[in-house]
Amino acid sequence: MKKTALIVAAVLLAAGLALGFAAFASAGFNLTWFKGEPAEVKNYPVEEAFDRIEIEEDTSDIRFARSDDGKARVECRETKKSAHTVTAENGVLKIQRQKITGWKNLITFSSEKTVVTVYLPETAYESLAIDTHTGDTDIPEWLRFGSVSIRTSTGDVRSRASVSGEISIESDTGDIFLDDLSADAIGCRVSTADVWMQNIACAGDVYVKVSTGRTTLNGLTAKNFTSEGSTGDLSLENVRIDGAISIDRSTGDVTFNGSDAAEIMVKTSTGDVTGTLLTDKVFVTKTSTGDIRVPDSVSGGKCEITTATGEISIRIVPKA
Repeated sequence: MKKTALIVAAVLLAAGLALGFAAFASAGFNLTWFKGEPAEVKNYPVEEAFDRIEIEEDTSDIRFARSDDGKARVECRETKKSAHTVTAENGVLKIQRQKITGWKNLITFSSEKTVVTVYLPETAYESLAIDTHTGDTDIPEWLRFGSVSIRTSTGDVRSRASVSGEISIESDTGDIFLDDLSADAIGCRVSTADVWMQNIACAGDVYVKVSTGRTTLNGLTAKNFTSEGSTGDLSLENVRIDGAISIDRSTGDVTFNGSDAAEIMVKTSTGDVTGTLLTDKVFVTKTSTGDIRVPDSVSGGKCEITTATGEISIRIVPKA
């Protein structure tokens, strides 16, 4: 068995070397084929009117800036291998990275960062949709949208722009930062990343789902808050929810600090549930091996906390 594995490994190694030799041979044994081209700044003016923005990108960072002359334009720090197409038709501004073909064009060793900067007049826009991979996205506070939808793989997303409708952000390993904004609904979904929200006013529901990552909320108001996750701590500070807080975690601590809701439900396997709430609750608690310390109050909304091995420790500290 071991001898067979060694033979297979040797064959695969030989095949890899042969493919590598063929690649260099087709490039004339010239390593400049693989050298990254220097990036240069190109401007794409936008003459047509639009109120929707769609961006498809791979590796470039995406930024927004105020237009000095009231006209929209797109500035790209790009190479020939990362050139863009910018069009405005039927009210939609589309920014797309051009598709490249040929294996030699897919391999570069350039360390220069490419950036897409969208210069916009300061006005409200109907929607913003971004689909990117490794580049970071930064949306400033002076922008306003009807809706925002972002999909990224490893790039971080930072937004301070208020939205009259829904904010929807999905990420694999890129972190999500939302700060000083308002929205009608917020949904954040990540695989292995952190979610951070500060000073958020949401008229509707907030939903956060993480596989592995920390969720930090500091200053959030909403109708309902729901969070699901496998591994990762959840911290709620100055969180005020009109309806219900619903939290389901496998491994991770849940901490309340001066937060509250009409009803609270927390379920964890190995995490602790601790902290302070603002108003009395009727506590329903259950744990297999952890300690339980909660007030003996008989009034207020229901607060149900269930853990397997975690500790439950909650105090009521009314706001001064």
